Order: sequence, then C-alpha cells, then structure tokens
Amino acid sequence: MKKTLLSIVASVATFFGATLQSFGVSVSNPLIYSDVPDPSVIRDGNKYYMVSTTMHCAPGVPIMMSEDLSNWRTVNYAYQTLDNGDNQSLNGGKHAYGKGSWASSLRKHKNKYYILTPSYTTGKTHLFSTDDIENGTWDEVRLPFYHDPSLFFDDDDRAYIIYGSGEFNIIELNSDLKSVKGGASKLNIPIDQTTGTNGYIVKCEGAHMEKVDGRYYLFAISWPNGKCRTELVFRSSSLKGNYEGKIALQENGVAQGGIFDTPDGKWYAMLFRDSGGVGRIPWLIPVSWENGWPNMGRQAARSVDLPNSVEPAYSMATSDDFESTTLPLEWQWNHNPDNSKWSLSARPGYLRITTGRTDKSLYWAKNTLTQKTFGPKCSGRVALDVKGMKDGDIAGLVALQDSFGFVGVQKQWGQLNIIQQKTVNKIASVPFDGETVYLRIDFDFTKDRAYFYYSTDNQKWNAIGKDIPLPYTLGMFAGYKFGLFNYATSQAGGFADFDWFKVGEDVYDEIYLGQIKEPEVVGPYNEVAASIPGVVEAENYNTGGNNISYYDIDRSNRGGEYRKDGVDIYASDEANGFAIGYCEADEWMNYTVNVAEEGDYTVSVRASEEGEVEAGTVHASLSNEAGDAIDIEVGSTGAWDVYGEFKQNGKIKLPAGESTIRLTIKKSWVNIDRLTFTKWDPSDVDDTEADKITVVATPSTIRILGIDEPIKAEIINAEGKMIRVSNKTEIPTSGIISGIYTIRIITDSNVICKKITLK
Repeated sequence: MKKTLLSIVASVATFFGATLQSFGVSVSNPLIYSDVPDPSVIRDGNKYYMVSTTMHCAPGVPIMMSEDLSNWRTVNYAYQTLDNGDNQSLNGGKHAYGKGSWASSLRKHKNKYYILTPSYTTGKTHLFSTDDIENGTWDEVRLPFYHDPSLFFDDDDRAYIIYGSGEFNIIELNSDLKSVKGGASKLNIPIDQTTGTNGYIVKCEGAHMEKVDGRYYLFAISWPNGKCRTELVFRSSSLKGNYEGKIALQENGVAQGGIFDTPDGKWYAMLFRDSGGVGRIPWLIPVSWENGWPNMGRQAARSVDLPNSVEPAYSMATSDDFESTTLPLEWQWNHNPDNSKWSLSARPGYLRITTGRTDKSLYWAKNTLTQKTFGPKCSGRVALDVKGMKDGDIAGLVALQDSFGFVGVQKQWGQLNIIQQKTVNKIASVPFDGETVYLRIDFDFTKDRAYFYYSTDNQKWNAIGKDIPLPYTLGMFAGYKFGLFNYATSQAGGFADFDWFKVGEDVYDEIYLGQIKEPEVVGPYNEVAASIPGVVEAENYNTGGNNISYYDIDRSNRGGEYRKDGVDIYASDEANGFAIGYCEADEWMNYTVNVAEEGDYTVSVRASEEGEVEAGTVHASLSNEAGDAIDIEVGSTGAWDVYGEFKQNGKIKLPAGESTIRLTIKKSWVNIDRLTFTKWDPSDVDDTEADKITVVATPSTIRILGIDEPIKAEIINAEGKMIRVSNKTEIPTSGIISGIYTIRIITDSNVICKKITLK
C-alpha cells in the first residue's frame, strides 16, 4: 500500500480519522519516532523551523519545516559538505563517525536566518546565514570551537554565544558576526543548588537562551547521579546574571531543547529522549507560565493538544523510485560522497553506485546512501540489479550503526551469492544466478532487533541468516539508518543499479513523502460500498491504511491471506472464504455502506470463539457516524474454525445512501466472518424467549409482570414509530388511541418484545 501526503491529508476528512475537536487535535509523543536529536526550533509567522544533529552525514544540519507542529518535512540543509578533509571524506583510513556537526542553534534576526553548529572534526564553530531558509544557499563563517552553543540576539541587536559543558560561558560577537569581541566570561549558574546534588553523569550542557517579557531564560540539560536526564531552566533580569534555577522536567529522560510560542500565544518545548537503537527522538511538551517560570509539568506529556488541524506525521523517511534527476532531501550520504561515482542519469529510473576504490569493509565504503529508520517498527527494501558488479564487489542494504548488519549480493570468482553479514562476519550465503534481487530489512525497535530477508520475485520473502541486536553506541552516535551500498574489495569500476527503495511500517506499506502520484484512496474496498439490507464481509474493510481506515496493533497481516495491508485475515472454508482473526481489544475497521432506506437495523454476526464465554460478554461494538453504537456479543463455538450466527440485541440507526460504520473490538480474542443487516420490524416479534414476562393492558395502563425494575420500556405503533418510553413496569396509556402495539422491554441482559392490543 502506497501512502502519500495527498492521501494522508485526505484521511483527516474521514470521520474516524484524526480526533478533530473545536480546539484542534491531539497528537502523541514521541512527536517524531525517529532520530532527530538536539532540536532547536523557531517560529517564523505561521511556520516553524527546526534543525537537528546528523553528525558525519552529508548534506548536514537538516532544516525541517512544519505548519502544524505535527508534520515536519526537511526543506533544506545548512551545508552540502562541512569540510573536505580526509575525516569527512572517509579517505586515508580516517573518518568522522560520531563527530561532524553537533548540537546546532537556529535563530532569525532582522529577516536573516542563522545556524550555529560546532564540529569536533574541524575544531571550529560554523556560523551559517541566509535570507531564504527554505531555498537559499548559506554563507559560512568559522569561529573558535564552542560546545553546544546557543546563538542569542538581544533587543539592542548585540549577538552572543552561550556555551559550555560542566559550566556555561558567554562571549559576544562583533557586529558583523564574523569574529569574537573580547574574551569569554563565566555565567553564574546555580546548577548544584537547582539539582540538589554535586554528583553527575553530565553536569550541564545543551544551552538554549531565550528572552521572554524582559527576562532571560537559559535552558539546559543535566544528568544527576541516580536520576534521569533532566531539563533545567535558569532565569535572570540580566543576561550575565545572577541566575536562579528550577527543574523544568525530570521524568523519563525527556530533556535538552528550548521553548517557542504559537501565533495564538501558546508555548511549547521541543526536547528529546534517548530511545535505544532508533536514536534520540523528539517530544513536544506543553509549557505554561506560573509566576514568571515556564512549567512543563511533573511528567512528560504522552499526548499534546495542538491548536490547528494537522496532517498526520509518519516519519522522516520516504520511498524513492529514482525517477527524478535529484535525490529527495530525506537522503544523506554516509560522509562526503564522491559525486563522480554515483548517478541518477547513467540509467534513468535507477540509482547507480560505481566503485572507485577498494575497501576492507562496509564501514569504510564511499557513497553509502542513507535514510533514517523510524519506530516502533519499520521495513525497508530495495530492488537491486547486479549485472554490473565485478569480482570482489558487495552491494545491498545495510542496517547502519557501529554494530551494523546487512543483506546483499557478493560476486566472488564469477559466482553470485546472496549473503547476510554482521559487521565483518558472514552469517549466511545462498547461491544466486539471476540479475535482479530484492532485499529487505525489518526493524523492531520495541525489541531493538533487525531481521533480514531476500526475494527473487518480490512476492515470496525468505529469511536469511540471523536477526541482530540494535544497540545505540557512541561510535557513530546516531540511530540506525537504512543504507544502500556498493563497495569493492578486489578491483574498482563495478556498479550496482538500485531500481527503487521502499520504506513503510511493514513489508506491505510504502511511504512517499511529498509525492502526489498514485494516492492511496480512502473508501470502500474494491470501490463498491456494501448494500444494506444485506451482508458486510468483515475482510472487506475500507482502503486507506492503518490509523485511517482501520487500526491493527501489530500492523501486519498475520493470516497472510486476501489482502496485503495490516488486518489479520485468515482463509476458512467454514467462514465461506475469509474471516478476520487474531482480533485484539481497541482494534477497529471502517466500512462504507450504501443503505437503501433510512431507519433502524438489526445486526447478526457470524463469528467464532474457542473458549468459554461468560454471559453478557461484549466482544465488539458497531457504531455509526453519529456515534451511536450497539454492543456485539459472541458465544462460544468450541473451536476457532467453527462459526456460529449470533443475533444481536438492539438496533442501529443508519441514514439512506452512503455512510461509514465502524466495528471496534472490545475483547481479545474473536474471529469475525460477516455482519448481516436487516431492517427492523417491530411487528416481527418472537415471544418464545419471554414466556416468564406478561404484559397486561387495562383502560388506563400497561402493566409489565414478571420482571423487576429498572427497565426501559418502549411503546411502538404498527408503523414502527416509538410513541412513549418509560422506566417503570406500569405505563399510563392516556393519549394513546386503540390499536395493536409492540412493547419493547430492555433490561441489563436482554431485549424482549411483546404484542398487545389497546381498546
């Protein structure tokens, strides 16, 4: 299933899509489940811009833009290459892994944008500036090295850098911002008094200076012994102090970043959390103000209300068919590329990577093209044409970090083999005699494991080798990335052609950010709405994708039948074809239906339940667009492959024409084959289940005998119209004309109908 921004936006219009309120929407943290560390955010009118750390990758310091604080897209980079020395270029046995550019500071001042980033590779702090943050090129000035610097412009236009690790210092820049004015001075920051300790893993770093209502606020991270990463805030009426401090947030390790406001006056902080193999991921934290202090709450918010409708954010990764003359901005090279050795035009529609030298391992290979992974799970795969490979070449798809692993093709002594390798150790090898192979890596960041697969037809996938752990280590100091590579071990000049790279939440998913071709249509399966009265097959839920037209917890089709998206579908002769199974609580499916006549409908469900079922157990609910719902109860059928028909109590009102209904699972586990809808007829009543209840009509009342209150009793005339309702067992009949009526009696456990004649 291909997801594009066009289809994602369309999904918001569906009534079961985002939770649209008059206030806006609620989004969940982490805001971006991907490696976006050291965020620095500014607001510019109605747009927000954020920069982040990408270490040794090129281009570097991505600039991301959002108009809703939920969906962020990379729109530019501060530089194409930070430096052309051997370290940044992977030459001469040198590298810049874990170095390159570090925590950056983004600012706007007098219609000019600035990014300040330090580098442990160059030993300098690089100040980039431009008039056009999204499309412009950046001018560069090199300053002395300052750790985790914060660029700050005061109201008098003077510019400062606040920086440091263990303590904070401040230095002023000359008015042209090309050099330092004078020396640095230490800021008087009461760190120990604020944290209540003098023992730290990290005492302080990550400075972010802001000025709000005439006060100076310095935000920083600290990591006290025995505590988690902690966000601190210090304030002063003077830039150089003295400062007083508070703990802004100390929960779950969410820390390091600054604050910003929205056009309507709300405040947020963008912080991040160390999260294992996926990397360091951003959290959006609401900020309130109390007595001149920013308050981030006692806990890092798990969900955040935003003031506007949003486009759902999926990831910082995109699929690519390599049909353009340029690479999408989501791609970054592992170190500086050799631009003479890769091409999108040598074979149109393919990315060609040509070897230009020999390397001893993938760690040293030039021109490895990378994208970020994302959580909680993601899957990436490539189509690789190997005709141009030479002896000694290895090409494929890598899970890139210090403990990297890959699945690829090796050409050796004229023979091709599909191999899986963990760092320099070959784990598995399978002979291959074709020209195109499909390679895949699945990441599961709930377990921090990666799994490797290959296919010769892009249909049947074969596991290869062993899954690998995904530790976050400080050598590369980055989350795991997908990487497309080709390197030589014997001779240069061979090439590998990548036809496409596809990435999504699972093997069936394709995310295409910013592309409008082939949008995923949100609507009825096979473009035909189910007719009511009639049968709705459970497996024919709407198209549109997970969290749009359905929600499935594990996001893959464990049954592997009928459809390739996320709902678990099983083949079953007993279910007359297919049924949805492995249903877990809170999962749901939407169905577009075409109702012949507005009115109330009864529902019968064909389902199976293997275990014992307590009477009154609600397995699911069925709701309409108005939010009205009826409960669905399923009895035990004794086995999963034995199905029964269960007529439901109650009725659901449906409008004429097309509308959407939702089936929501309330209790794990149940299999559902189909739902049958019948127009409710109050005169079609079966009294056999209600023998113990007697309804007696007198000239002035209707008395219900054999049942205790409380109940709900409805009097319905021959035309099906409810004319009176009561919660008593004795109902006055004044105003009701003579005729035949149905009394519908609703208790906690049953719905019973009786016919009576009023004279």
